Amino acid sequence: MTHAGSDRAPRSDGTDEDDGDHRAGFCALVGLPNVGKSTLLNALVGARLSIVTPKAQTTRKRLRGIYSDERGQIVFIDTPGLLRPRYALQAGMREEAEEAIRDPDTDVLVYVVDCGFPRSLEAARDFDPPSTAEAILCLNKIDRAEPAEVEAWAAEFGEAGWSAVVRTRADEGTGVEELRDEVLERLPESPPLYPPDELSTATLRELAAEAVREACFELLEEEVPYSVAVQVEEFREDEEPLYIGATLHVERTSQKGIVIGESGRMIREIGSRARPRIEDLVGRQVYLDIWVKVLDNWKKRPGALARLGLPKPREEKSR
Repeated sequence: MTHAGSDRAPRSDGTDEDDGDHRAGFCALVGLPNVGKSTLLNALVGARLSIVTPKAQTTRKRLRGIYSDERGQIVFIDTPGLLRPRYALQAGMREEAEEAIRDPDTDVLVYVVDCGFPRSLEAARDFDPPSTAEAILCLNKIDRAEPAEVEAWAAEFGEAGWSAVVRTRADEGTGVEELRDEVLERLPESPPLYPPDELSTATLRELAAEAVREACFELLEEEVPYSVAVQVEEFREDEEPLYIGATLHVERTSQKGIVIGESGRMIREIGSRARPRIEDLVGRQVYLDIWVKVLDNWKKRPGALARLGLPKPREEKSR
């Protein structure tokens, strides 16, 4: 999984020959927080790329996952939830999602709703997709509603102008193949945009950082994981095992103590939880070294967000 750039990529072999009926393009997964977009991305791609936890608002920036078969290639884009921002990081997250929706390279939008979360259904009714992309409604988490309700919503949205309505339960794979097929048939004819064996445009360093952050969300309680930012500062591929040095930035000294834990128990547990996931990504043994540092109120400071490689509000980007 090597980085392949953030914009539409050239054909992998550098030619412009027509591949006949082969299709390729970009599909953004959008919706409110915690409706299952990241679980859906992982299921659609067939690999664990995005963070999946029961906690809301875990996706902080766009992540691309790539699905390829003999028919075509879909570059799925996981996005942060369309939330009401309360501080700089959340404002940047919201703009990440909005930019994916407005991006002229986005061929298909999949608006994801949680069938057990009425507000996400209301948001879908109010959603106004751009004319540049076809819009599919995904009724996700269908197990959280009565089948008759799901059918009624499918009929309602089907009459409301959506290109397709698909029912899914992403955590079990239900409806995932159907959704993938609906997306693929709406992509333009094109040769592959990335090598067919590539699963993400994210670097292994970035995916390793996400694996550590996912472990933080699983093991730390209440608001603490939301105050953790992970930076992989060393990635020594020429060593065996692969050496990864990561820093967890927290906002306050009290949080540093919680993340480290008594006698270092918590930080060791975070490392033990993240290491095998990273090893699955890189295909080799990993030595994971983790430190914890305090970066005061980093979520509210655009300069700190830039330093951490996280999205910041647009007005700050132009300064």
